[in-house]
Amino acid sequence: MKIIRETISICPECKQQIKATIYEEQNSIYMKKKCPEHGEFQDILAGNAGYYLWRRKYHQDSREAAVAREVKFNDGPQSKFGGKYGIKGCPYDCGICENHKSATCICLIDITNRCNLKCPICFANANVTGYVVEPTMEELRLIMEHFRDTKPIPPGSCQISGGEPTVRKDLPEIIEMAKELGFTHRMVTTNGLKFLDIDYLQTIIDAGMNACYMQWDSVTDPEVYIKTRGVDLLEKKMKIIENMREVGFKDLVLVPTIARGVNDHQVAPILDFAVKNEDVVDAVVYQPVSLCGRITREEVLRMRYNASDLQYTINNEYNNGSFKGKLYPVPTLSNFVKLVCWFEDVEPFELTAHEDCGFATFCIIEVDPKNPNNNKLHAIEEYIDPTGYLEIANHLWKFIKDNNLETPRDFFSKILGTTTVGKRVGSFIDRLSHRIFKKGLEVGYFVSALPFLNPKGLKDVEVVSHFLKKLAKIVFTPGEESAANFLRDRGLLLSCMHFQDAYNMDVERVSRCLVHYGIYDRELKKVFRIPFCTMNTIHRERIEKKNAQYQDQKVPIEVPHSIS
Repeated sequence: MKIIRETISICPECKQQIKATIYEEQNSIYMKKKCPEHGEFQDILAGNAGYYLWRRKYHQDSREAAVAREVKFNDGPQSKFGGKYGIKGCPYDCGICENHKSATCICLIDITNRCNLKCPICFANANVTGYVVEPTMEELRLIMEHFRDTKPIPPGSCQISGGEPTVRKDLPEIIEMAKELGFTHRMVTTNGLKFLDIDYLQTIIDAGMNACYMQWDSVTDPEVYIKTRGVDLLEKKMKIIENMREVGFKDLVLVPTIARGVNDHQVAPILDFAVKNEDVVDAVVYQPVSLCGRITREEVLRMRYNASDLQYTINNEYNNGSFKGKLYPVPTLSNFVKLVCWFEDVEPFELTAHEDCGFATFCIIEVDPKNPNNNKLHAIEEYIDPTGYLEIANHLWKFIKDNNLETPRDFFSKILGTTTVGKRVGSFIDRLSHRIFKKGLEVGYFVSALPFLNPKGLKDVEVVSHFLKKLAKIVFTPGEESAANFLRDRGLLLSCMHFQDAYNMDVERVSRCLVHYGIYDRELKKVFRIPFCTMNTIHRERIEKKNAQYQDQKVPIEVPHSIS
């Protein structure tokens, strides 16, 4: 046994803090921990130790200030570890606390816990909880304003989720409000069933939805949907694709929840489906299922499906193992996206997630205009070697930050500022000089890509140039117009978000979370932001009960006639 690192986790039974060890054994990576009351627990983090350890070299700490929030509402125990991990201890102090190491990238808001399905694997279903939780429009505005007021980097992405957000009749107004408040990326997370009504789909698009994050567990096996969603949805999913194609919507993100023994055989077919439907689909985001409830150690090890399993399947089973692209951990592009956003004068965003949180890569689709079934997926490595090119970005962004070069220097305005006119002229020259300086760096940086071009890239320099300029803006904003054209015409984002549960919870990952739930606490009349994994594992039940509108009552749910 080789110890990789020590961390803090929680007991899956009592949710108390306990120490955990992450170690390598027989080419796999495990987490083990022991609760004084409930005994030992073990989970597998990766079935491929080499891939897991390779990801660790891409670890990135944020150079931007995280926003600390006053925490008053939590009921977790006092930290056993001397306050190192928070007031009461991570992962309880979510508000967020001063120990959080990354700024928010995505503002996630559950606008309802109602749904028109009864998915066996869902954690937020009013049909099960027996009460409704729906923020008012006023509360939603407060949540959105809270996130947009973040300094120094406000999140540009607002993910509208649930439950099923389309059961709210005011969803168009909610999307419009997100657009009004400056969210450039307005994503609706949905099962898509309401989009069987093409007029409703058009209404939501017209309101400002510029990315659709859709549940998509299978493309060939209807039995999968029966297991994961309680009903066969395969035919309806295909109809939704046709509706999107008819209205010209090209920003669909397929989101398969992958469970071992349930639909892991669908990983490669789903990717193939995305390639053949590139005119509608611009991304696939696989989500290995979070394990909920009380299960044995043996069951955890048998059921767990993680990022290394995905990596193996994609590289070995898709198209007979023809795709050999590297699946990079999310923080790989952290400095690159900030640099290119700076070049392009667009709002930057944070990508300093923990390297275990997921992976991503960008692919080029070679389109056959006569027959989409002949479309071919190419790894970006066929065009350019990203490693050296990204290393230059890391050095350049560090230079800019260390020398405070992000904004114009107040130089000429001081020299000429003896009069009002002189100060204005000086200020203009300062801004112009900064723009010229920035343009020079931009040209120099992109020219530096030339030594890293591979044979296919040398043959198609236009594709490479287009790719490099748009890459930063499409990591988490595939719906943004300035970036979407690349994905629509030539590219596919292939990624994984591996969310935590009580069995594999790691506070090092929690402290670097980029996806934060926005919560309005009606008792304290205050907005809190909570990292994704702690919300669903620890905080959800308590928060929802505090904000519940109808407790212990049967909740009326509208079910479209087409699925009843």
